[in-house]
Amino acid sequence: MDVARPKEATWDNAKLYRVDFFDMRLPVSGTRLVWAVVGYKWVRICTPIQNKKFRMRRGEWDKMSTQLIKESDDERADV
Repeated sequence: MDVARPKEATWDNAKLYRVDFFDMRLPVSGTRLVWAVVGYKWVRICTPIQNKKFRMRRGEWDKMSTQLIKESDDERADV
């Protein structure tokens, strides 16, 4: 999968997810591929094409429909 990872150092540990956003409080909606850094209390999210960055509580993230997209080692080495 060729989805551009954000260039900032804080996104080095981000993983690619397919997420269903259906909460009106969030800046995006629908099913999207996003880069996410899942922490203990917060989840930092970046949408690849629009480059929208936001965060949400981990409890809300756990309730959402998420699917981790596996990336190969070859793709990770290119970054």
